[in-house]
Amino acid sequence: MSTPTHVYRKLRGGGFSWKGHGRLWRAEDHLLEVTSIYVSESYRRFFFQDVRAFIVQRTNLRAIWAAIFGGVGTVCALIASATWWAGISNSSEDWHVALYIPTALFGLAALVFLVLCVINLSLGQTCRCHVLTSTGWHALSAPTRVGKANHTQAEIISIVQAAQGPAPTAGPPPL
Repeated sequence: MSTPTHVYRKLRGGGFSWKGHGRLWRAEDHLLEVTSIYVSESYRRFFFQDVRAFIVQRTNLRAIWAAIFGGVGTVCALIASATWWAGISNSSEDWHVALYIPTALFGLAALVFLVLCVINLSLGQTCRCHVLTSTGWHALSAPTRVGKANHTQAEIISIVQAAQGPAPTAGPPPL
């Protein structure tokens, strides 16, 4: 007896969390979450018939990472400036050339951290996605940015509505 094969389509937006790198895949009748860390993968399947809600919740991780990257980059830039200034102001000493090595290293570190800060800010607002099923709330590891999460949410909602049929109309039950 052959097992049915599913054709999967990757949805927009991946995500990194403490569980690893996450991705969402769509099949005809279910949503598959694949979370991988190094050589280990875990899978969770959510059938569209069972999905009751798909929630996108904004988080402050973007600001936290921007503060960390920007702060470390600024400190490295200040140290690079101080060592460069010490080398310039003591140019008559023989050891002033040795100060250019930490200047270059801290300057490079400042550049890397400030570029990471700009990339983080340009990716947009961070978020956390949840799926509500009959078994409860399930936090997803992807997507982690609001723009891609809204696109994924719209796609999943349209598929869920098609799979479950029209919503019941409000009003008294028939006699």
